[in-house]
Amino acid sequence: MKNKFYLFLIILLIIFTSCDDKIATTDENIPQKKSMVIDKNNIKKNTKEKLITTKHPKKNYRLYFKSLDNKLTTLEIKDDIYNFSNIIQPIVLVNFFSTWCPPCRGQIPHLNNLQKKYEKNLFVMGILVHDDFKSKKMANCISFKKIDYYISRSKRSNHLFAKILAPQLALRANFELPLMVMFVYGEYYTHYEGTVPEEMIESDIKQALKEI
Repeated sequence: MKNKFYLFLIILLIIFTSCDDKIATTDENIPQKKSMVIDKNNIKKNTKEKLITTKHPKKNYRLYFKSLDNKLTTLEIKDDIYNFSNIIQPIVLVNFFSTWCPPCRGQIPHLNNLQKKYEKNLFVMGILVHDDFKSKKMANCISFKKIDYYISRSKRSNHLFAKILAPQLALRANFELPLMVMFVYGEYYTHYEGTVPEEMIESDIKQALKEI
């Protein structure tokens, strides 16, 4: 009788143990991997702080710029390196502007100040876009404003340069003016959309000079 009782207990233990094993392996008890939540706003912010985007120009470019006083400058673009020939300063500040744009005209005296103050290390390069290059108003505006830095009058190269940079800066093709892009030894450093205080640009120039 005792043997049958013990045998009954053993069978019960086997049955309960088997049930526990099944319960332990259900989906509710298996640790689930947390789904990755992507913060699109954060991604947009981070990519903008870098160059721009990870896209490279599909081909190499060589652009020729001629200033109002016929000084020639060549720009070679290869793998996000912007090599400005004939420019000895380590920092190049490219200013895309139009003479009919009031904020653009408002930046001129500030760029004059920066060019004069940092002439050994800074080269300000004005790139005219969306302007009538043959217009007397344009010539009068430039003359009246007494621009003390390089202004390119090469219409084709000016617009091609803007077209190349826009996607690199994650901007639409018809971006708002003014737009300034700072390069240090041919590499992108930062850029400014719209009107910005002279002090902000100067702060970035000083920071760049500390790093080179």
